[in-house]
Amino acid sequence: MCDQADDYKHAQTFISRHLSNDPDIDGIQVTLTYAQSLDGMISRQGQALALSSRASLLMTHRMRATHDAILVGIGTVLCDNPQLSARLLPTGELPCHPQPVVLDPMLRTPVDARLLTGPKDDAGLKMPWIVAGPNADPGRRRLLEQLGATVIMVNDVDDEGRPRLDKVVGELERRGVRTLMVEGGAQIIRAFLRSERMVHKLIITIAPVYIGSAEGVPAVDTVLPHIRPLAYEQFG
Repeated sequence: MCDQADDYKHAQTFISRHLSNDPDIDGIQVTLTYAQSLDGMISRQGQALALSSRASLLMTHRMRATHDAILVGIGTVLCDNPQLSARLLPTGELPCHPQPVVLDPMLRTPVDARLLTGPKDDAGLKMPWIVAGPNADPGRRRLLEQLGATVIMVNDVDDEGRPRLDKVVGELERRGVRTLMVEGGAQIIRAFLRSERMVHKLIITIAPVYIGSAEGVPAVDTVLPHIRPLAYEQFG
């Protein structure tokens, strides 16, 4: 119990030190975060990969609680089936769960996804906002909306038919989001890193394991931008 209490305190200290809002930023403040292996892999091909320790998971959940919304791509939903909640926080320390956002151009979110079923069992969880492109099936949109999701249509897309990130972020801001946490997967991470000045904070959890390029999915496919200032801490 003492170790867990120490982990809670460490996470709280880390967040307060590194994730305070910057009053000079105009618009949504975006935090990009993900876990990777020592050789830069975030998953195995088509498989979920547990890379976070209990202590780093507590840090992630506390970080989630400090953001208005969490964004992932449809690949993460299909592979990991996440809740995108802050459920690991101690009772009484969670003001509210963040708003889940899924970038899902063709509306492939399964009807039994935990993002859709979880809020029916826990009133504190929020139904997801699902961002779709102009080629999404209207029937799927009606079905997901009947299940409680909010489908946000963004018609301005890139060459691969995905809604442009600046338009997505602008739409979220219009709906009241001021702080956004982006968790992946690989295509989302790469797209945000390639975007011009869209990411304000980058937090990478590095697990002491090797996956190998033969079966691993790398987080980035390009050279990372210079990160200043840079800090690191050990969790667990």
